[in-house]
Amino acid sequence: MFANKPIKIATDIDGVRRSALWHLSRRDHSEAELLTKLQRKTDNKDWIDAIIHECLDFNYLNDQRFCESFIRSAQNKGHGQTRIKQDLKRKGIDETLAKKVFDENEFDYLESAHRLLTNKYTTAIATQHLKQKAMGFLQAKGYPFDIISSAIAAYNEDHPTPSFNDTEEACLLLNKKFKVSIEDQHQKNKALRYLTSHGYDYSKSNQAIKQFNEKISQ
Repeated sequence: MFANKPIKIATDIDGVRRSALWHLSRRDHSEAELLTKLQRKTDNKDWIDAIIHECLDFNYLNDQRFCESFIRSAQNKGHGQTRIKQDLKRKGIDETLAKKVFDENEFDYLESAHRLLTNKYTTAIATQHLKQKAMGFLQAKGYPFDIISSAIAAYNEDHPTPSFNDTEEACLLLNKKFKVSIEDQHQKNKALRYLTSHGYDYSKSNQAIKQFNEKISQ
């Protein structure tokens, strides 16, 4: 793996200008982002200020345009508003500007979170274990708690919760997975995880394991 090449220090203002245009040709930047990159090229503040003002005058730099584009791109990736706001802050976007653009942006984050769940799951998010996993999944995408709760509820409306009251069905599942009685704690924990992942609660899972062991010993 090749090490990063050392940054070539600019020897004149044209070198700073070329660096700015190279970065901007690759993707849109916020003013703060470009400033940080130019500061790596030179410690001449006058050159940097001059090139930043040139880019602003020619509209090569425009924080509002950058903010609008960044938000659209992040929404298309399925990111929630919490993550987007944090990412904009890291990009150096002023919070007042970010709020203004967010307020003007019409986007259904609940529908977006619901779509993410639909793409990830095929059955009801019925157990606490699955709910915690779904919540963690959406939190990592940057959705706030109220959107997450509503999205899971909306998803479950589309996917009716199956009934998990039949211990016999749980035993049949265990029979497919285990061929001998489930005696030691390691195997029991494995069986519990297996059944809870299929929607059975802790109590029902223990009952099923007990019944399974009784049938095996007969």
